[in-house]
Amino acid sequence: MATLKNILTAITLFLLLLLTGGALLGNVEGMAFFDSVYITFLTITTVGAAYTPLTPNGKMIIMGIILFGMGTVFYLLTTLASVFIEGKINILFSGMKGGLVRMRNEKNHIIICGYGKTGKYAVEELKKEKAKYVIIEIDQEKVKQLLEKKESVILGSALDQHVLEKANVKKANVLVACLPDDSDNIYLTMSASDMNPEILISAKARDEEAVARLHKVGAQIVVLPEIVGGKQLANAILEVEKSNHLSTISQKGKKLKQEETK
Repeated sequence: MATLKNILTAITLFLLLLLTGGALLGNVEGMAFFDSVYITFLTITTVGAAYTPLTPNGKMIIMGIILFGMGTVFYLLTTLASVFIEGKINILFSGMKGGLVRMRNEKNHIIICGYGKTGKYAVEELKKEKAKYVIIEIDQEKVKQLLEKKESVILGSALDQHVLEKANVKKANVLVACLPDDSDNIYLTMSASDMNPEILISAKARDEEAVARLHKVGAQIVVLPEIVGGKQLANAILEVEKSNHLSTISQKGKKLKQEETK
C-alpha cells in the first residue's frame, strides 16, 4: 500500500532532479536557469522537442537526466496510481490531521482491535471516561469515518504485529480484542501477550468453547455478548413481573426508561 511518505519522497526526488539537472545543464551549456530547467523537464518527461547539447559535458548531463529521470517519474506515477486505485487518497490526506500519527508515541493507553458493535460501544464508554485509546480497524470506510470524527485510529489488521507495534502495544495498559471471529481473537491475544506480557487483555467470544482457550492464551477478561444480553433480558423480565413496570433496556445494558402500568 502506498503511503503519504512514498508520495512525498517521489515528489522530492523529481524536484531535486529537475533543479539539479537544470543548474548543471545551464552552467555547462551557458543557458539561462529557467531555460535549462525547462529543457530538463522536457527531457525527464520525454515530451517536447529533443535538445542537442553543444558540449560533451552537456551530453553527459542529458544522459544522466534521462537515466535518473525515467526511474523517478516511473516511481512517482506508480505511487500515485497505487493510491488512487486502492482508494486510499481520502484516508491519507485525512491522516495528515494527526489521527494516524498522534498515537505513535502514546503509552499507558487502551488499544481497541475491531470497530464493530462491541468495539463501538467500548469506545463510547472510554470516551465518556476520557481514557486514552487507539482503534485498529481494517475496514477503509470505517477508518475514514473515524478520522473525520478526529478519532485516533490505525488502518490495518490487528493480527499484523507491525500494526500492533504502530499502536505501541509494548507500552499499552489494556488491549480489547473484539474481532468478529473467535480464532482471530485467540491469535490476537497470543500475539499481544507475547509482545507485552504485562498487558491486560479483554476479549470477546462468540462460542462458549472459545472462553477457555482465550483465558489459556492470556486473556484475563472474556465476555460473551449473547450470554450477557440473555441474562440482562431475563433479569428485566423478572423485574417487570415483580414491580409491574414497563422496562426498556438499551444495547449497552442500561435502563432507558421505566413507566408504571395502569
